Amino acid sequence: MSVLIHRKSNETLMKRMLVLCVAFTVLSCMEQETLVPSGSQLLRNIDLSNSLDNVSPWTSVAAVPFIVGVSDEEYFTGNRSLFLEGTDSLARSSVAWVQHYTGPMPNGNRRLRLRAMIKGEDIRLNSVNSNVWMTIRAWPAEGAGGTIGRSVTSQRSNFIEGTFDWTPFELTLPNFPSDANRISVFLVMGPRTTGKIYFDNITLTVE
Repeated sequence: MSVLIHRKSNETLMKRMLVLCVAFTVLSCMEQETLVPSGSQLLRNIDLSNSLDNVSPWTSVAAVPFIVGVSDEEYFTGNRSLFLEGTDSLARSSVAWVQHYTGPMPNGNRRLRLRAMIKGEDIRLNSVNSNVWMTIRAWPAEGAGGTIGRSVTSQRSNFIEGTFDWTPFELTLPNFPSDANRISVFLVMGPRTTGKIYFDNITLTVE
């Protein structure tokens, strides 16, 4: 009799373990599905043509004396582009277009690649801080390892000036932080920069 009870106890334990294993597997699959796979494109309205009324979710951070706007005359694809224009060689502020992504996040340590087509008209850099650049920032801005690896910018590595036709430009964030809950993309014209820069086909891809 005691042997029979012992066997039934073993069978019950094995069934419970099997149920737990299945539940763990299902939860693991669900967790993997909520993470963004390689090859995913995170930005919306990449050619600025989703609506005739606005370029949402792109928003501008305007600053006098810069001009920030949307052009329906200059574009690479679709029917519009974003632009930033500097008119004062002594301007101390910056101006930018920005988009924030708050959907499912990529796996930690994935690479994010920001690409855009840009076109310049008489861009001049009138100080050491002048430039046109792109930035990728993962939030929160500081994690367990501090701020290192949570933001990357082309501000001091690629200097853009002169007049040129549509040209590809890109920037990479090598190791996406696993605790990030928001990603921001900035398209910036810095202080004392004059001329006009257009942006089109702006993508942020998980690799």
